[in-house]
Amino acid sequence: MKIISSLLFALVLIINSVNADESKCFHWVDDEDYPPLIYRGDDGKPAGIFYQIMTEAFHRMNIPLKVELYPWVRSQKIVAAGKADGMVTILTNERKPFFLASDPILLVSEHIFLNRNNPRVKEIISIRSLKAIKKYRVVETLGAGWTKEKLKGAEITWVPTLDSAFKMLIKNRADIFILNSFVAAFFLQKKLKEGGSISKDYKNICVNPYPLTIIAFRLLIRKDSPFVKILDGFNDTIHHMQKDGTIRRIIEESHLPRLEGILNQW
Repeated sequence: MKIISSLLFALVLIINSVNADESKCFHWVDDEDYPPLIYRGDDGKPAGIFYQIMTEAFHRMNIPLKVELYPWVRSQKIVAAGKADGMVTILTNERKPFFLASDPILLVSEHIFLNRNNPRVKEIISIRSLKAIKKYRVVETLGAGWTKEKLKGAEITWVPTLDSAFKMLIKNRADIFILNSFVAAFFLQKKLKEGGSISKDYKNICVNPYPLTIIAFRLLIRKDSPFVKILDGFNDTIHHMQKDGTIRRIIEESHLPRLEGILNQW
């Protein structure tokens, strides 16, 4: 009994020690399938531009970082439930009551994608504002808070993946899909490399070259997280990483394709 009691006591000490260590970590939860920005790599580990930026920033601040990736809708629910400290995404009006936002980590342009065989192709290519989109059929991936906020009143079909969204365009079941240039270029290059009938289907995809808008991805920290106090330090660190070329280097080393170049290969 003394041996068992000793083992139980040791186990309690170990558990408490682990919990204490984890309480010192900033718990970041995010999307597992949003390459090249953030995703789960082939080895099952987090990868992507945001992962590299966040890892470097927290290393410079000397704050341990715990990273977990899940489907995007689930990730948002985990953070909203108070089971994680923050996520990297867009600050929408719906999120403002619950989160404090960092300065921009990365600015990206949003573009309209469509099927070149759409009978309204000339109209869609000429779109220059969000307001003009509302008379078209829009497809969007689940959990996209920005689209939900900006396109209220529009006819939106919600689908689980990027592939599902582009297939809606290919089959002319939707007119417009809005996506940022980083993710679009990465995804379309992958489809080009696959070749065969899949690549052939995607050859009907084209893009409105005019950036619909520029959006800022930020670190959002729950207002009730003990880590809200690090926000000023995080902003300073990101600014230093921008000035010393770290963020530019991370992007360059990702060898991202240019969107125009890919579409010209269709």
